[in-house]
Amino acid sequence: MADSSHGYVRDRRGCCHWGPHGAAGLLLRQGPRFLLQRRSWRVHHGRTWSIPGGALKSGESPWDGARREFAEELGSVPAVCPVRTFVDDHGGWAYHTVVADVVELFGRHGGDGEGAAHRWCTPAEIDSLRLHPGFAAAWPQLIAGLGMAGR
Repeated sequence: MADSSHGYVRDRRGCCHWGPHGAAGLLLRQGPRFLLQRRSWRVHHGRTWSIPGGALKSGESPWDGARREFAEELGSVPAVCPVRTFVDDHGGWAYHTVVADVVELFGRHGGDGEGAAHRWCTPAEIDSLRLHPGFAAAWPQLIAGLGMAGR
């Protein structure tokens, strides 16, 4: 059976996105820091910083999809407590950023190579990084929605 999460879709604004059923990513928070990954040079918008994430499968919830993508890209998902899901609706296509607090220490255990590196960053450090364009556009709303703007 073909993977229904593969392929591009055009939103109502005419922009093209990967994942006919939308996409989701997992933004882990540990105190005042967030876990980001640097995208491999081999992927779209390579060498930028973002969160592990990708296309949702048909019928998959954003929570399940974000955790699946995180595990694929970083090798495992630590024990987490969901905080909030932010939806960036593009009109016919949406990206779901699932924010979760880490409740145990996290160590990377492999992954599929989409991420070249990962690191914990404060909001100020994130502001200074070369971010994936979609994450860069959503970041101010994410940090404000979490009550951490200006930190």
